[in-house]
Amino acid sequence: MYNLKFMFDWGSGICVWTDNEAARRIFNGYPIEADDLPISDELKETLNNLIDLYDTCLNREEPNGDILWNKNQIEDFLRVSRDAYVKLCEELGPEYDVKMILNDFDEDLLNLK
Repeated sequence: MYNLKFMFDWGSGICVWTDNEAARRIFNGYPIEADDLPISDELKETLNNLIDLYDTCLNREEPNGDILWNKNQIEDFLRVSRDAYVKLCEELGPEYDVKMILNDFDEDLLNLK
């Protein structure tokens, strides 16, 4: 069983990470480029687009401050991310166990008026 994490990290260019030794061996480390995953080109493009989109919510002038997105943008990103996660799990198949790690968006949503 290959354990992976699906999560976003600003500036990393990655949204899939290994989570056990078996996965680290086949993917040669912790971060996994979307292009290195055994998934469709369409899903690779979706993941890369989500990574690029996620990077736009960070206020680079004040990284510890509020994000730049509004409630609708956060909700849209979460919806598309969840859809991509479901597709990722389907395409990887039963040999992979993928956990989705949500970022602090839920807290951000609560703080938005």
